Amino acid sequence: MERFSLVFKPGYDSAMTAKKKLLVILGSGSAMPVGMPSVQDLDRCMKAWSEEWTSRIRPPNFFTALWNSIAAYYQSGNVSNAPVMNFEKVFGEMIALAHWMEPAPWGDTLRATACAGMKPPSIQFPMLTESDRYGATVPIIDQLSNLLARLAKYMRLKSRNLAASSEPARQYKLLLDGLRERFEVGMYNLNYDVSALAAWPDAYTGFGKTCQFEPANVHRRKEWGFIYHLHGSVHHSFEHQHGGPICWRNDLTKEETFFDDLDGRPTEKRSEGKAFPQTTLIAGGYKLDQLLVEPFQSLHAALVRHVYQADAILIGGYGFGDIHINRVLQNRYGSTTMRLPIMILDFAHSKTDPMMFRADAWSRGLSNTLTAPGDFFLEPAHPSPPYPPDLALRKSFEVSKQHRVALWYGGFTAAASRLDGILPWLAGGPDELLIPPST
Repeated sequence: MERFSLVFKPGYDSAMTAKKKLLVILGSGSAMPVGMPSVQDLDRCMKAWSEEWTSRIRPPNFFTALWNSIAAYYQSGNVSNAPVMNFEKVFGEMIALAHWMEPAPWGDTLRATACAGMKPPSIQFPMLTESDRYGATVPIIDQLSNLLARLAKYMRLKSRNLAASSEPARQYKLLLDGLRERFEVGMYNLNYDVSALAAWPDAYTGFGKTCQFEPANVHRRKEWGFIYHLHGSVHHSFEHQHGGPICWRNDLTKEETFFDDLDGRPTEKRSEGKAFPQTTLIAGGYKLDQLLVEPFQSLHAALVRHVYQADAILIGGYGFGDIHINRVLQNRYGSTTMRLPIMILDFAHSKTDPMMFRADAWSRGLSNTLTAPGDFFLEPAHPSPPYPPDLALRKSFEVSKQHRVALWYGGFTAAASRLDGILPWLAGGPDELLIPPST
């Protein structure tokens, strides 16, 4: 009998082999091309909403007071290395301030050592009296809860107005369709909006036909083909106005059926006794504490599992600012010499430097998370550091061959134009696949 064998080129899929698994992580930058707000847009909204809340409730504007204090603190040090200033940073400090102002024995124990139990001198608390010892903590949490609810309503409005027939939305869908045709795709969407679901409406979300969360199914599920909203979704709502589990509401036009917060009460105590408002979205500091409730805890646990199952990873529009995401990738990516292909889809501005010379928060976060120092990034077949805006114009990439990390600077949706190189490279092909066909 004649003997024969099938030989497959390493790194390439075959029609006779199972699809490789591609894990996709989406940050806010991935949704901006289809009309969703940037973090800077939301910063402006938060300042306006906090003023509205203050004019109605009349205590100090804690959000603005903390924003100004944090900004001044950052300016007092090495400005070039200062952390990124945005509304989420302020949210975290609002939790810290509320805990600081909570009376003994439940508040921050450091307060007795740091300032003999005194309140911060830069913020006035006219509502704080001997008969109402929680007069500072309660309004801080109330303002934070109100801002989170306003965020949910605003993102729901923007999602209802998403133009599915626009060119960016068409490119978004083209990109996802191309990835799904080549790979088994699992997606962790860090955004609240419907951009990903509009392009992939039949993806499993973790919620069943009755719109209830299915944690057991999320943990047991072997299939991919999902979009998990790790930080919440505009489709999320409490079951009723007094709380209950978070459920999924399909019809975004029925605003009256959505319950986004419980008006700041009741709160839940998390680590070190810090009080957190119960809301349907996760934003701000202490995200690991916020992830302790469902559906977020199960989705975060699933992320750890899927990072280890993935054959390749695609990251779109993510600022590398969430340590609970970064650490999952770092634990997986730095634990073995068998490096997965990882591609980051980002956008280059006119002053964006090559990774070799870049030293901002984004590049530091990327390098630390993926253990990929900037010194190793070059354009394939070019010996000199590339200029990212030129790469975007020529539809080329900056690649660290040693670390299997590729950067695209043309924007998330525009990456659909280079699926010819992206798909085989993520499947394990050589860096030369990323060279534009015309060069």
